[in-house]
Amino acid sequence: MKWTPLVTGLALIAVVVPAAPAAATGQETQAARVTSTDAIGWRACGKEPGAECGTLAVPVDWAKPDGPQVSLNMTRRKATGQRIGVLFYNPGGPGTGAADLVRDWAPYYFSEELRERFDIVGIDPRGVGGSEQIQCGKAVHDPAVTQFPATRREYDRLVAHNRAVGESCGPLIRHMDTGSVARDFDAARAALGEEQISYLGRSYGSMLGTEYARQFPHRVRAMAMDGIVDHGMSSRQMVRDAAAAVEDGFSRFAGWCERTKECELHGRSVPQVWDALVRKAEETPIPVTGGRPLTADELRYVAYAMLTMAPDFNGGLARGIVQAERGDAVIFGQMRAEALDNPGTTSAYRAVLCQDINPEINGFSQLRTRARDAVRKAPHMRGTSEFWDMTTGCLGWPVPPSNPQRPVHITQAPPVLLVGNTHDPATPLAWAKSLARGIKGSQVLTYDGDGHTSYLRNACATGSIDRYLISGTLPVPGTVCR
Repeated sequence: MKWTPLVTGLALIAVVVPAAPAAATGQETQAARVTSTDAIGWRACGKEPGAECGTLAVPVDWAKPDGPQVSLNMTRRKATGQRIGVLFYNPGGPGTGAADLVRDWAPYYFSEELRERFDIVGIDPRGVGGSEQIQCGKAVHDPAVTQFPATRREYDRLVAHNRAVGESCGPLIRHMDTGSVARDFDAARAALGEEQISYLGRSYGSMLGTEYARQFPHRVRAMAMDGIVDHGMSSRQMVRDAAAAVEDGFSRFAGWCERTKECELHGRSVPQVWDALVRKAEETPIPVTGGRPLTADELRYVAYAMLTMAPDFNGGLARGIVQAERGDAVIFGQMRAEALDNPGTTSAYRAVLCQDINPEINGFSQLRTRARDAVRKAPHMRGTSEFWDMTTGCLGWPVPPSNPQRPVHITQAPPVLLVGNTHDPATPLAWAKSLARGIKGSQVLTYDGDGHTSYLRNACATGSIDRYLISGTLPVPGTVCR
């Protein structure tokens, strides 16, 4: 869910559907009261013209609106043409902010059509980016602690590590859940003086969008979500589906190498080469020039990260495997620096998901059973996925989940567009279909392709998303973008 490649594409223009006014709920009234005296304080910012930056103070604990506050970093780019309203954006993560993307990289993240018709607003969620960051004194990732414990001793060490990480974080750790972030976003809506928002969320942004629509259905004008996580699923189902999706991504990569002469593994059995490399790393971590050696757990996780950016990163993944075979995993080491070792993103990532995902694991034997099931579904990637990472990463976490998985039943929001890829290794297409059953009137658009998310990667999907956000017109049911 963390991976959002820079890609471009095409889009379509459609007519505007006027937004209907919404009645305020008790939560919304509270949001308006909290922000009524707070000015965002917009000011020009960034190297490219047109961006405005500001901050908004919201309660750390929404149950105590007059208590301590946290500052949110925001960026806005006003519509360049006939304005519809505001479009809130979340790029995924969690742990990734949107403010800098809107400020400096808008053409790479939004079509010309969306930039023309919407004031695009990027908010760094609480604990993330330019907002008041969560501070943890202990690194989330420790290469000496495996997330695939084979013994009870390794399991106990994992649980103790997770507990120590959580205990090293500041008090904000108890209020990093997506429910609180959704309320922050509604406070931003109120501060902007908008009756409703349109929303575009990718990957984890689908969890945030779902939570916003659950809490504030009448504040939604249109909502498109790309790369869907169904927060109504059990962690066991998430792990099982994600393991199969990552394995499918690996198989697609191997098939690409078999067909493509430019692949540095062309003419060889990619699964055999990969399995041998993993066994080698399990025996002795692979050296990395200028960095620490790469463990087998890290090798698989970084390969997964590169699979989410297929087919663009297929050549780099093949080259990385060849380099590691030769004794220097430099490409994997470079990817590891961002995927596993960045303290700013990993601390927020863990703090949010441990509030949102209940691992539903009671002891070592249950974890081993789940691991065996994942490995059966993923013999080459061995069950590696972000959902395995969050399941094992939250074992022993000192703060119980305040926003755990529960059935999604949204009936009062407008129709929502859910987009899924047939070969997405991070968020399987089945999750878009299952979430659609929980949101009345929603519709699934399928992109028949590889990698994670489709907006600005595929012209058909991009055009469908833009047309829906601008006009409210959903694609024809059953539409598949090739």
